[in-house]
Amino acid sequence: MRILLTNIGEAVDGDGPVVTAEMHQDVLDYFDRGDQGVQSEQERRAIQHADDPSEPGRPALISHETVYPQGWPEQPGLFVLRNDFPAQIMLAGESYASVLHGYWALSAADASDRSRIRDAASAREAHDLGGRATHRSDWPNVRLAVMAELLRAKFTQHPELAQVLVSTGDARISYTGFSDSPFWRDVPDSRGRNWMGRLLELTRSELVVQQLLRPEDPNVLNQEVLLSGGSARLCVHRE
Repeated sequence: MRILLTNIGEAVDGDGPVVTAEMHQDVLDYFDRGDQGVQSEQERRAIQHADDPSEPGRPALISHETVYPQGWPEQPGLFVLRNDFPAQIMLAGESYASVLHGYWALSAADASDRSRIRDAASAREAHDLGGRATHRSDWPNVRLAVMAELLRAKFTQHPELAQVLVSTGDARISYTGFSDSPFWRDVPDSRGRNWMGRLLELTRSELVVQQLLRPEDPNVLNQEVLLSGGSARLCVHRE
């Protein structure tokens, strides 16, 4: 920079080298190469990050645990994302009244415990029975895979529930509460893993890609709903 600020034929800083036209041009070429390098790097990053969203995503969605002593409301909305929400699931030839029924039944080492948990009158009872039962020895290694499969079954077998999940768009799902262990829920300290929220986000993505790859399948959600992430409402019909 000092060379550029010094007139041709004069010494840099009075006692430095005498500046020539070639020296001026060398400095200008140096800065040009720097500008070209910055531009080249920006172009490279634009290509590498071509799939980066141009706008911020939706705010985080917090899934609260709520107890309804008189039964679920007619329009439970986002509460259908909860594992205790009653939604009959078929998995590996067995039927479960909710995700919690399936999760805790499959955790049990003893067949009689599995049957008792599966047939529990409520998800809360299934949870309590499962917590008391002896768990299969490999449960810590397989529980995430089991939960992921139960969520797939729940939302693929109940398109109306899938519509609610997909309506959350790209929002991060924070699964909170007090009944589940910190491993599953979003706890504001190092214990919280929020695995339920993360698996719900994964299931949501799988539902979207199913429609993209299999648009002709009538059992997959309407493409407009999936791609727009529009709001969804759900009514529960009691008999």
